[in-house]
Amino acid sequence: MASITFLFLIISFLSLKDRTIALSSSSCALQSANVEFTLSTASHSASNPTSSCSLQQCNITSSDNLTCSLSPTPCFNYRTANNISYCAPAIDCPVLQPCNNMTYSCASNDSVCIVNSCCSPIAVCLPLLTTNFCIRGWSMTGFMNVVRYAHTASTLLDGKVLVTGGYFSGRYLNSVEQYDPSTGVWIQTGNMNVARGLHTASTLLNGKVLVTGGIGNSGYLNSAELYDPSTGVWTQTGNMSFARYYHTASTLLDGKVLATGGYASNSYLNSAEQYNPSTGVWIQTGNMNVARQTHTASTLLNGKVLVTGGSGNSGYLNSAELYDPSTGVWTQTGNMSFARGYHTASTLLNGKVLVTGGDGNSGSLNSAELYDPSTGVWTQTGNMSFARGYHTASTLLDGKVLVTGGSGNSGYLNSAELYDPSTGVWTQTGNMSFARYYHTASTLLNGKVLVTGGYNGGIVWNSAELY
Repeated sequence: MASITFLFLIISFLSLKDRTIALSSSSCALQSANVEFTLSTASHSASNPTSSCSLQQCNITSSDNLTCSLSPTPCFNYRTANNISYCAPAIDCPVLQPCNNMTYSCASNDSVCIVNSCCSPIAVCLPLLTTNFCIRGWSMTGFMNVVRYAHTASTLLDGKVLVTGGYFSGRYLNSVEQYDPSTGVWIQTGNMNVARGLHTASTLLNGKVLVTGGIGNSGYLNSAELYDPSTGVWTQTGNMSFARYYHTASTLLDGKVLATGGYASNSYLNSAEQYNPSTGVWIQTGNMNVARQTHTASTLLNGKVLVTGGSGNSGYLNSAELYDPSTGVWTQTGNMSFARGYHTASTLLNGKVLVTGGDGNSGSLNSAELYDPSTGVWTQTGNMSFARGYHTASTLLDGKVLVTGGSGNSGYLNSAELYDPSTGVWTQTGNMSFARYYHTASTLLNGKVLVTGGYNGGIVWNSAELY
């Protein structure tokens, strides 16, 4: 019933009554149904290629790198005042409501103000549901209750996603909310005891979520707390031995959590410690060979933890090292080809680790490389289409890796691309609706990827979208 209602709403919205005629078989697939719609041929319409407006068909290669040309829907490029592009069908001006020409805002969060609609000089509100026709792969979902970036997102055992903390408007946040994939709705749950951002969150084997460290409104944090999904309540647990942010936290095969490195009190850290969920106590373990922050940590199939790159006292690092939980000892392994921090590391289904992008000593990187645990050797693989750091990387159920957003040498990114381990090739996929970095991406149990929040240099988002 919900899908039928949705189809009816879209058909109603795209039907332009007396001012339209049907063009050659325009349709697009939506939930296995073909929706036929009509496009305006009025002189000011986006569908008229001879009009003087600045709209371009999405299947024309342009500097916008629009990728929705693979949709069977005829699509056009709608642009906001801050140059974010949307792809949507041609829509007659009387259908669209004007937006505030001063603030470029719409009364509804379900619409976005566009400035190049050929309804100019009037800026108009484009309903985001219409972009579902043209954005390949991405669709908007419910908005979070709180605007935030530098937060965490954890997939719970029941498939819901828990978002914690972050930063907005000069303050770190203690607010928490849950996303239900079955409804697309966000519901606020119990607040953390401590406001924090740039922290870590780990889903434990017992289903609880452990949050550690970060930075709060009064400084660096060594505190940790547990969220119980069955009650929605946070309980403080043992403090770490060191305050730290820009650190990592890895769930080990035995259920313990390993915290490594980070930064606090004007010092890069090489310390590491383990949290035991059965006792709530942190125990210091062997120190890393190199002090570092903004690094990555990946639990390998053999149970060891691979730490890569980051920044330290001498700048960005290309070093990597392995932690053996059975001995508590760190061993240096092969160096990456490029020094990098703010990068990502993804454990692939074949056991190798894919490192992508990041910031290097000469700017953002588009390079990617693979670590083979059986040899300890790094091998360069295909470059991404865009240089980016502060992005996300998600291993999909089919083994491919989806990279989203981030910040590059030319600004903030809404682009996304897929890496195929079988070929070593990156392929651009549909752009997100919003450029964002310091966002999160969570692989859901149904295989979709949920992207939340983030920042584009001017706006902090509460929006979320699904790939």
